[in-house]
Amino acid sequence: MQPRRTDALSAHRWSQPGTNYFITCCTRFRTLGLTEAAIAATLSDIIRRSDEGGDSETWAFTIMPDHFHWVLTLGSRLSLGRVVARFKAQTRPVLGAAGLVWQRDFFEHRLRLAESMESYGLYVFLNPYRAGLIAADQAWPHWRCPRPETFLFMSQLNPGAVPPCEWIGLPIPPSLAVGE
Repeated sequence: MQPRRTDALSAHRWSQPGTNYFITCCTRFRTLGLTEAAIAATLSDIIRRSDEGGDSETWAFTIMPDHFHWVLTLGSRLSLGRVVARFKAQTRPVLGAAGLVWQRDFFEHRLRLAESMESYGLYVFLNPYRAGLIAADQAWPHWRCPRPETFLFMSQLNPGAVPPCEWIGLPIPPSLAVGE
């Protein structure tokens, strides 16, 4: 049996209240299913409740079929590891009913003081487009941004809250073509 390489993920985890983090959690074996309606709704609700409880302040998140990304500010009550562990525990029943399980660990990046959340918010927003999960002229239904004014890129979206095609390197779909 090979040793787990993910043990190093938490070895140097630094949990500081009021600090911004970029989090990624994956299903075990990258099994698809997180975007099923009941599961996605539960994940969104648990994140909302984490914010309401003061454990996090969500800036942006998106749910992908086998993982999700979360840009947040850590609250003062729980450590980052406890916030994510609590999230996973609260979502375990709905995942289990669909035959899904979370990977044991998660990836986090602590944003340094000089780092802007803009690039992380944009990455999270564009992730489903770049993965080819949705057409460039459609809005991803599993994206949440409680305060869109936080991100400059939000004011540059096309009608319907979709990204300009050049952001994702796709041809311009007919529905967005101008002057033809």
